Amino acid sequence: MADLAEFSPVPTDPGLATAPVGGPVPRGRYVALVPGEAVPLVALDLPGRLRGVAREQVAQRQLSDLLGPEAGALQMRPFALDGNAEGWTRVLVVERAALARWREQVGKGCVAVLPDYLALPVDESSWTVAGTPERVRARFGPADGVTTTETALCLQAEAIMARDGAPDRVWRYGPPLPEFEAWLTARDIPLVEGMPDKGADLRAFSRGETGLDLRADPQAARRRLRRQLSAWCWPVLTGAVAAGLWAAAQIAVIRATEAETAALTARATELTRAEFIPSGPILDMRVQIARALAEQRSTLRGRSGRVSPLDLFAGAAPVLSGAGARLETVAWAPEDGLQLVLDMGDFAAVDALVDSLAAEGLRITVRDARLGEEGNVTADLTIREPEQGG
Repeated sequence: MADLAEFSPVPTDPGLATAPVGGPVPRGRYVALVPGEAVPLVALDLPGRLRGVAREQVAQRQLSDLLGPEAGALQMRPFALDGNAEGWTRVLVVERAALARWREQVGKGCVAVLPDYLALPVDESSWTVAGTPERVRARFGPADGVTTTETALCLQAEAIMARDGAPDRVWRYGPPLPEFEAWLTARDIPLVEGMPDKGADLRAFSRGETGLDLRADPQAARRRLRRQLSAWCWPVLTGAVAAGLWAAAQIAVIRATEAETAALTARATELTRAEFIPSGPILDMRVQIARALAEQRSTLRGRSGRVSPLDLFAGAAPVLSGAGARLETVAWAPEDGLQLVLDMGDFAAVDALVDSLAAEGLRITVRDARLGEEGNVTADLTIREPEQGG
């Protein structure tokens, strides 16, 4: 295989030489070029939504459909340039046996093994060709390339132009290609011979082609990831089992609590039915039981003719609060009534309080009223309902 330098002085990477694989090895870093015919660039129809491993699997199936049984002896590599690591639609295809042979033929300074057509410089709007009519390399933009004959190049260029449109120009390095140049002239596509001018941004390997090194194992990154994940497998699995056991224990406790709560609720409902609410719906057990107890107390008071001390105090409490009285003691004597000891501001406040309580229908007896040490008045009152006598 011929090196790029044998065709013409094409633009190259100043710090990266090229050499045919198996040939003399240059000093320093270099790119080893293999025959482009042995590493074709194949276009596939891949769904745009697929990423990563799923995209590679679909590409592998399509390649198997295209090549049949021969696909088993080939290795596929995604053709991803300019950071397009997810949306690639083309693959480099190479025989595994040839790849193993090339690995043994490169020197230590080799930074990449590439098909020779990827050593041609290219830009977005131009094509690049270099070689002889018997063997010519071409790149139809950054995403396409081929090593073929001049006749086949014309046919392929016609198909690409029909699909993507004509290029702005075609760069040609090396000897003339009469048939291809006649094809260009017939279609008014400019041909530029030799080196570009200084203003042109045209340089080999400027699109990240060296990242497509054929020696790199396309499965190595995935295997490293699997090894890293497997190191976490048992701890994660153990944690998951422990979390599952804890969750099961909590569910058992919750279910036991729910069962106990249901049993208590059923027992409370049964007692409520038996003692307080024999008929009708039970909507709020606490409120309905309180209401039933109040009704029963009222009925008992009506039957016995005696007032409850709580009811008596409840009737007097708003008046006491409104008068600013501070309650010191309270006592109940069934024969005498409700006895209160109050701290009042003065004797006039005591008289006003007695009048207010009497206005509420209560019978008030002032048992004692005396002046305290701090100038306040301590009043000892008895409160009874009128029907109890005065």
